[in-house]
Amino acid sequence: MTDSFNSLLDLVTYFDTEAKCLKYLESKRWDVAPTCPHCGHSKIYRFSDGKRFKCASCREQFTAKAGTILEDSKIPLRKWYIAIHLVTAHKKGISSYQLAKDLGVTQKSAWFMLQRIRFGLGYNGDTSERMEGTVELDETFVCGKNKNRHADKKVKILKGGALTVKPH
Repeated sequence: MTDSFNSLLDLVTYFDTEAKCLKYLESKRWDVAPTCPHCGHSKIYRFSDGKRFKCASCREQFTAKAGTILEDSKIPLRKWYIAIHLVTAHKKGISSYQLAKDLGVTQKSAWFMLQRIRFGLGYNGDTSERMEGTVELDETFVCGKNKNRHADKKVKILKGGALTVKPH
């Protein structure tokens, strides 16, 4: 199986059936044989539907999606793979509205997929991490317009848009 798809067309052509998508997920998740996500046991039985497994140790049922960003989702794997490709291929990101339009799902489903994909990529929206060391900025103007300030906050000298404050 190939790991790199150079275009969306390659991806869609390769994953033409849901069964092929599931087989690919299983091969990526488990190298040789499946292991139970609940207890880690390696003696596993496969159901006749080809999708579900049952652990011989804890007797829990699971699928290849268990414990992944795809868990508890009724959205087909083909749409998930296309969404992952689109999210990682766009440099500036993609909106849930655009993803919904591209995949033929509701905006709510697209938002759900985006949240899961971002979580899987390690982005959790936490901005509490601070930069350390030397931070370089290009032409940054930190202030508002003088005319929008409160009367006692206005300054008399502005040079080229940069704020110059005289010490008291």
